[in-house]
Amino acid sequence: MILNAIKNLFVKEQLFECIVWDGKIMRYQDLSQKQIDDINNKPEYKGWTVTLKKEC
Repeated sequence: MILNAIKNLFVKEQLFECIVWDGKIMRYQDLSQKQIDDINNKPEYKGWTVTLKKEC
């Protein structure tokens, strides 16, 4: 159990180059899939869009 917790600390999440638009400012960021899903699904990010840089 402790060994798995330590291993998880060193596992890198895959990051995607993204363009984030919040209605006012466009940002270029590297986001994980979890962060992209949060922006697309959570109500606190209403009006925000995430576009993968490869799609541009």
